Amino acid sequence: MKKLFFCTYIFISLTTLAQWNSNNSINTGVAIAPKSQNNVHTISDSNNGIIMVWDDNRNDATTKDDIYVQRFNSSGVRKWTLYGVNICSAANAQKNSTIADVGNGNAIITWEDRRDGNHDVYAQKIDSLGNILWTTNGVAVCNKTTTQKSPKIVSDNAGGAIIVWEDSLNFYWDIYAQRISSAGAIMWTTGGVAVCSSPNTQANPRIEADGLGGAIITWQDKRNNADYDIYAQKIDASGATQWTANGVVICNAVNTQNNARIESDGSNGAIIGWADKRNAIDNNIYAQRINASGTVQWTANGISVCSASNNQSAIDMKYIGSTGVVFSWKDERAGVNEIYTQLVSLSGTAQLTANGIKLSNALKSLSPNVVSDGAGGAIVAWQDSTALGSWDITSQKLNSAGVIQWPSGGVVVCDANDDQQYVSQVSDGNGGAIYAWEDRRNGSHYDIYVHHLYSTGTPNYVGIKELNKSNQVPSVCFPNPIGSNSVIQLNNNFSNHPWEISIFDATGKLVKTANIKSNQTYSLNASEYSEGIYFYIIHIKNQSLYSKGSFISAN
Repeated sequence: MKKLFFCTYIFISLTTLAQWNSNNSINTGVAIAPKSQNNVHTISDSNNGIIMVWDDNRNDATTKDDIYVQRFNSSGVRKWTLYGVNICSAANAQKNSTIADVGNGNAIITWEDRRDGNHDVYAQKIDSLGNILWTTNGVAVCNKTTTQKSPKIVSDNAGGAIIVWEDSLNFYWDIYAQRISSAGAIMWTTGGVAVCSSPNTQANPRIEADGLGGAIITWQDKRNNADYDIYAQKIDASGATQWTANGVVICNAVNTQNNARIESDGSNGAIIGWADKRNAIDNNIYAQRINASGTVQWTANGISVCSASNNQSAIDMKYIGSTGVVFSWKDERAGVNEIYTQLVSLSGTAQLTANGIKLSNALKSLSPNVVSDGAGGAIVAWQDSTALGSWDITSQKLNSAGVIQWPSGGVVVCDANDDQQYVSQVSDGNGGAIYAWEDRRNGSHYDIYVHHLYSTGTPNYVGIKELNKSNQVPSVCFPNPIGSNSVIQLNNNFSNHPWEISIFDATGKLVKTANIKSNQTYSLNASEYSEGIYFYIIHIKNQSLYSKGSFISAN
C-alpha cells in the first residue's frame, strides 16, 4: 500500500509539471489559446531555461493584441501561469513586443502601445517567479502625441534597460532612446534622447549593450536623399551621445544599404552587418567593426561577407567569442531561397569558403536565427518548406571553426502539420538550444510552441508533457497491473487514426516508444517491465489530440 501511494504521488507530480516533449511533431505547447499568438522573442532565464514574449489576440474578437510572457526552466518545466502571464491588456492594440535579460532571471519587455490612440512605447518588468514588478499595464517610455514605433531593448547592466525606437517628432522618422531603471523610473530626458535627428528618414534601429552601462545603436539613414546608408551612435549611461553628432558613417557606398544588425565585438565596440546593393543589381551582405571610440576598424564601407549572385537578405548574426562572428542569411544564388552562413574573424577576414557555406537542403528556406551554443560555436535555426508546401523548423550547429556538427541539411525541430515560422532560440548553456516559434497546427490561427535539442542535435527525453485538458481523449489499460496479455486501447471514436505512444518510468525516463496503426491496440507484457509504476502519453497523429494514463508492473 505504501509503495502504491508513493508511486501515485510521483505520477501526479510528473503530470502536473510540463517537461520537454521528445517528438518533433508534438513539441511542447506554450500558448495554445484562441485566435493568434505571434511575434515571439526569446531570452535566457539566466539558468539555462527560456523566457518568451509574444503578441496575443486571445482577448479580442477584432485585431487588438495584448502582450504575454512565459518561462520554461532547463528541464522543460512550465514555471508561470498556463499559456502565459499577461503583461499588458490596456485599451486598443499592443504589439511588436521584444524582451531583454536584465539579470537574476528578471526580464524587461517593451512594445508599441495604442491605448491613447497613437503609437507610444511602454515597458514592463517581470521577475523569475512571474511577478509583475511595475505599474499595471506598464510604464510609459515615450507617449508623445507623435508616433513612436519599432522599439528595441538591451540591459543597462544595472537591472534596468535602454530602449531605442523610431520617432516622428520632426515630421520624418528619427531615432530616439530612453533608459529605464530597475525600479521603472525614467532616467533621461522626458520623451527620450535624440540619437539621430538628421534630415529625411532614419529607420530600423538596432541596439547592443557596450559593456559599460551604455549602448551602441545602428540604423539605416536617408539623410543623403537618394538611398539608405548605415550609421551608428554610442550613448552612455547618462544619456549623452559619445560619437559624432547624428552618428558615425558605417557605410555610405552607392545605392542602398539597409536591414542592419549589430553584435558586440567583445571589447566595448560592435560589429554591424547589413544588406548592400552597391553592385546595383542585387543585395549582398557586408559588415564593419567599430571600436569604443567610434573609429571603424575594417575596410571603408565594410568587408564583403557574401557577394554571390542574386539576392542575399534576412541577415542574422552572433558574436561567439575570440573566433569572431557567425553570420547567416537567406540566399538566392541558386534561384531558390536557401540558408547560408559565414564565420568572420575579429580582424574582418572570412574563415569559411568564399561567400559562405550552405546549411539548408529543403526546397525553400527563410528567416535564419543565430545564437551562440555556449561552447564556442553557434546554432542556426530557420524555417523550411517541404514538398507539400508547408513550413517546418530546422536547425544546424557549427563549432568554433565553422564546421558543421549535425547531419547535412540540419535537424528537424518541428515538422507538425501546417505551418511553423519565425523561430527564435536561446542557448541551453550546454551546447544545445531551446527553440520557440509561431505554429498553425491547431487551425487557422497561430499558437506558440517550444522544443529543446541537446548538443548532439537529439531531442530531450525527460518526462511527460503537461496536456491541455480540452485536447485529451479517453484511453484504458487492462488488465492492470499488467500481465502477459495486457493492452492499451484508445476510445473507439479515435482508434481509427494512427497514433504514437511514449512510456515513462517513475523517474520520468523514457523507456519505450511505438507507432500504432489505426484500429490497433498496444500490447504490454509484464516481463518487459521491472516492478513499479509506469506512465504513458499518446499522440493521435494529425488530430492535435492526446491521451495519458498509467499502469503497474508487479514483475
